Amino acid sequence: MSLHFIVDGYNLMKQVPHILGRREFRDREDFILFLELERPYGSRRNKVTVVFDGKEDVYLPKINSEIEIIFSRGETADERIKRMVEKLNKKNLVVISNDNEIKYFAKIQGVSVMGAEEFLGRIIKRKRYASLPEKEKINPETKEGLEITKELGRIWLKKEKS
Repeated sequence: MSLHFIVDGYNLMKQVPHILGRREFRDREDFILFLELERPYGSRRNKVTVVFDGKEDVYLPKINSEIEIIFSRGETADERIKRMVEKLNKKNLVVISNDNEIKYFAKIQGVSVMGAEEFLGRIIKRKRYASLPEKEKINPETKEGLEITKELGRIWLKKEKS
């Protein structure tokens, strides 16, 4: 099942430099490009909607992205996110924000919530794994990998030993 991540745009944008030690973003396009390259939302099948306060700048070209970008236009990004949470399928929805009001609202609606640290932490974990020497990575096609897969199958599927 694919997920739909709703990202509180400026809220997350401000957190990235503190969590990842990355420089400040030049603009929203730079932030969207960062999300596309680093993919903290995982699979390309997952949908990502980033909500920004305000309206799209007239002098900037439209951002071409697989990420849906919404500008709140006449309401706050928080209000827009709340309306989306009320309307969308809550089962596969995940709200990304460090704003306590948004997080609380989403939880009351039965929607999963991730703070910036957890969401961006996926990038850190992936990079740490990628930087491990090959001999420390577990290959599912090796004997060790197959044994782990069988053991997990027994645990999760409650299969008898074979």
